[in-house]
Amino acid sequence: MMAIEDDYLGDGVHASFDGYHIVLDLRGQDNTTRIALDPDVLNTLDRYRERVRAVLEQMTKKQSEIQE
Repeated sequence: MMAIEDDYLGDGVHASFDGYHIVLDLRGQDNTTRIALDPDVLNTLDRYRERVRAVLEQMTKKQSEIQE
């Protein structure tokens, strides 16, 4: 398996990969706050992100129409 370096995502959240899960942890808060996302959960999170993106696009479009 190819090595993937841990990545800082912002707001104290770090991401790592254990070969199956994407693991999110809050470093600096405590050493026990971890969330391991398996592929199915990650896909569900991606679908949720797309729904949020669509709502934000609609809000931006409505704001633009109001300002015209």
